[in-house]
Amino acid sequence: MKASLLDHLDKQILAYLQEDGRITFVDLAARLDVSEGTIRKRVKRLEEEGVVKTMGISDPLKMGLDTVAFIWFKINRHYMDSVIKELSELEAVRYLVVTTGSHDLVAMVVLPDRDKLVSLLNKKMAQIEGIVGTETSIVLRIHKQVDDWAPFQSVKLEGNGE
Repeated sequence: MKASLLDHLDKQILAYLQEDGRITFVDLAARLDVSEGTIRKRVKRLEEEGVVKTMGISDPLKMGLDTVAFIWFKINRHYMDSVIKELSELEAVRYLVVTTGSHDLVAMVVLPDRDKLVSLLNKKMAQIEGIVGTETSIVLRIHKQVDDWAPFQSVKLEGNGE
């Protein structure tokens, strides 16, 4: 679903869910002055179309996953699809994107410790055909991490001071 196909009610529903993912459909319907059935149908459609996914978001550092790193890859273009497939299958890879500029791919990896990072780089990633080179940066401290996208939709919630 394209963002332009989201109407104002969809955007309001998403904003409330991002503020409090455990809000009941009854409470949401009351706040938006629509029926509970409308909310239920809208949320179901948004889930089916992949617009929203209900889940708990955890902080990896607070869960004992003490090593977060970004790995920039130079890839032999003939192997791009197979490299993406193999990297995507690695549990430690939490984010993988194709980029422009001096690197072809960027991955964010999350691991319990630096030894596991060394093993990932030297044992698993070194075996992937098509990776020409890597650069790795270890995250020392996270100052900002945004998990909600509703503010970009210019949706104002009642009673939140906006």
